[in-house]
Amino acid sequence: MKKVFITIAIVFAVLLVTAAAVPYLFKDQLVAKVKSVINEQVNAKVDFKEFDLTLIRSFPKMGIRLNDLSVVGIDSFANDTLANIKQLQLDLDLMSVIKGETYEINAVSLQEPTILAKVLKSGKANWDIMKPDSTARPSDTAITTFKAALEKYAIEKGKITYDDASLNFFLQAENLNHSGKGNFTQDIFTLNTLSDISKLTVKYGGIPYLNGVELDAELPLEMDMKQMKFTFGENKIKLNELVLSAMGYLAMPNQTDMVMDLKFDAQQSDLKNFLSLIPAIYTANFKDMQATGKFGIDGVVKGTYNEKTIPTFNLNLAIVDGKIQYPSLPSALNNIQVKANISNPDGILDHTVVNIPAFHLEFGKAPLDGRLLVKNPITDPFVDMALKGNLDLKQLTTIFPLQDMNISGVLMADVQAAGRKSWIDKGAYQDFKASGQMQASNFVYAGKNVPMPVSVPAAKMIFSPKNITLSNLVAKLGKSDFAANGSINNYLNYVFKKNQLLEGNFNISSNYIDVNELMVPKITEATKKEEEPLTVFEVPANINFNMALKANQLKYDKYDIKNAKGALQVKDRTVYFKNLGLAMVGGTINMNGSYATINPKKPKVDVDFGMDKIDIQQAFNAFNTVKLLAPIAQFTKGTFSTNLKFNADLDEHMMPVYSSINAEGLANIIQAIVDGFEPVTKLANALGATELKKLEVNDLKTKFRIDNGRLIVAPFNIKVKGVSMNVQGSNGIDQSMDYALVLNVPRAMLGNKANDAANTAMAALNSKLGTNVSMGETIKINADLLGTFLKPNIKLKYAAGEETAGNATKAVVNQVVAEKKAKLEAKAKEQVDTLKKKAVDKVTTEIGNKLKGLFNKKKKDT
Repeated sequence: MKKVFITIAIVFAVLLVTAAAVPYLFKDQLVAKVKSVINEQVNAKVDFKEFDLTLIRSFPKMGIRLNDLSVVGIDSFANDTLANIKQLQLDLDLMSVIKGETYEINAVSLQEPTILAKVLKSGKANWDIMKPDSTARPSDTAITTFKAALEKYAIEKGKITYDDASLNFFLQAENLNHSGKGNFTQDIFTLNTLSDISKLTVKYGGIPYLNGVELDAELPLEMDMKQMKFTFGENKIKLNELVLSAMGYLAMPNQTDMVMDLKFDAQQSDLKNFLSLIPAIYTANFKDMQATGKFGIDGVVKGTYNEKTIPTFNLNLAIVDGKIQYPSLPSALNNIQVKANISNPDGILDHTVVNIPAFHLEFGKAPLDGRLLVKNPITDPFVDMALKGNLDLKQLTTIFPLQDMNISGVLMADVQAAGRKSWIDKGAYQDFKASGQMQASNFVYAGKNVPMPVSVPAAKMIFSPKNITLSNLVAKLGKSDFAANGSINNYLNYVFKKNQLLEGNFNISSNYIDVNELMVPKITEATKKEEEPLTVFEVPANINFNMALKANQLKYDKYDIKNAKGALQVKDRTVYFKNLGLAMVGGTINMNGSYATINPKKPKVDVDFGMDKIDIQQAFNAFNTVKLLAPIAQFTKGTFSTNLKFNADLDEHMMPVYSSINAEGLANIIQAIVDGFEPVTKLANALGATELKKLEVNDLKTKFRIDNGRLIVAPFNIKVKGVSMNVQGSNGIDQSMDYALVLNVPRAMLGNKANDAANTAMAALNSKLGTNVSMGETIKINADLLGTFLKPNIKLKYAAGEETAGNATKAVVNQVVAEKKAKLEAKAKEQVDTLKKKAVDKVTTEIGNKLKGLFNKKKKDT
């Protein structure tokens, strides 16, 4: 017996060692085969981190594990990950591995796979990654290296997404657990499957037919592998609380077609089971809801599905004598009667018809009736609908409780619409029947997820094919209140056609508008201690609204604005201001210009401002541009007016990008006192003129411009406390300054140091001119203000003042004139003497000639 036990132990040990060793013996061979198949057969980037072989855990099979397996597409799908699988395990038949000719796969298991199956509008699919067939023998060999001999497969904690843009169909299964058992080596066998999905979402045409629904399914399938036909056995499909059953088959006779003949139903199910599919109702207290009445659904799908056709289908839904109420709430939704049919008779999608001939329900005792018919949804949609009744929203919340939300008010509707989209396209509004009215009263909407409460005490809309007329709108949004009337035009085109312009004209008035609250996201507990910056307000596209605006008080950023009045136009992603008048910062501002978000990441503002009698201190506190480019305003009290052309880019907080500012204008300092400004103080100290530390300016006009982040001031003249100045220069947002001042300062105002410097300058002037003129009552000083506003650097250059320079010049001129006068007088005397002598000689000659003639005449007479 002892020998027997020893023999068994030895055999067991040998088997154990063999079991542990076999994977290592064949590992290199299998890895080479796996990589060879992958590399030769797919057009994709395939990678895995670890490759493990085991025999013990999977005995009598050999297990292959690929950890962190990823498959990434190329070309059109280069940014899409087809599969990302935490662990893929294949169980192979051990004898097939030992023989080494063909490896039989008996089981497949996927742990936490994330799979994205995607189809482009062109019909190209991202899973079509197999390389084209080749006549090369190695490829043929590789294809037959692995053989599927499945007995079972499983998916655990998977996320599967199917996104088909060619059909506008979307399906996603989250936290999917699925398993199947059957003998795939046989041509005909039964496959038993179990599935559970935490969240199943199905959308078609953008409409969510299932949204986060929980699914449990036990579905046996009769598998005919030769015919590729799969027939449903006795099954159970549970969607939330609704239990369905399906009968029929699905077949794939070729690579392009899917043939189906299916029937499903949930006849005479309870209404509550159907309500469980509605996310807003299927909440934590769904079990407490009382719902009576019957719900029925049945359908047939039959035909071929491929790129060109869809199966015919007919879906019926009915609710009879329905009632819904929560025990803790006083009201109920009563007398629910609905019949609906969705059908397609021939597999042409455009022939689909949605028909709800009538529905009726009562909110408490208030009835609501309606109908809906939709035809030709693809080529030329036809709609015939009507809705009539009163809806008490407060009572609605007593029927369907809403978490973290408060809604109340009464909506009254009586609207009808019937017609085709093509009538709208042609502008034949008279053929499209749209009429009726909707009225709201005492509407209130607030809650945890609402940025700010909305209140509409009254509003009325009247519908016609051409426009919607809005009248008697009174609303409050957060702290802001509005009263409005007007009209919206071209709304049918805007709804039914792409890129159509929605037009409107409105008159809006308000007592108070808080723009900050309307533009800034809701402040949470985590952020309410911090000041929330403004965010970019993106102007909507495809609208053209003209608005006349009047607001008694308006809050924007740090600005308190009163008596806002003017016109606004919203067009082409731009808001245009037209004669917008504002009372703010102690004066009035008139604006004409625009705010544009054609590029939302780079908003632009371009405005002409007319500012009248603005308080300098308030302007400094309100405008960051003034703080950065005119810091002297902090130390200035008074008023100014200006005409300013301004344009700039804005950042994500609606603040100007200072390097992009371009502006020019004419400023008029009506009255101002500058006191405590460091550059002025330091200049006064350098001159020893304490009177200049405090400057008073009246009626000063100067031109300026802003370019590349610098304020450039044109030359201007001022006179302060007997000191005349000429000022010009610039300063930047970096607080640097470069100003040149020419001052004529009374000598009596200067300190000893400045006087000594002036005397030295006067002596140099006398030496240069050769004069001996004494210093006058004023001194000319050139002052350069450099450095920064906080650390100014003052450079002074002294010269004679206007009076002294005038005296020196006068003395020089007088000396030159005296010298010139003496020379001119001597020369003039010489010329006079010469002329005098010539005149005497001439006269003498003339007299002699006369006398000689006279004497000659007398001689003849005698």
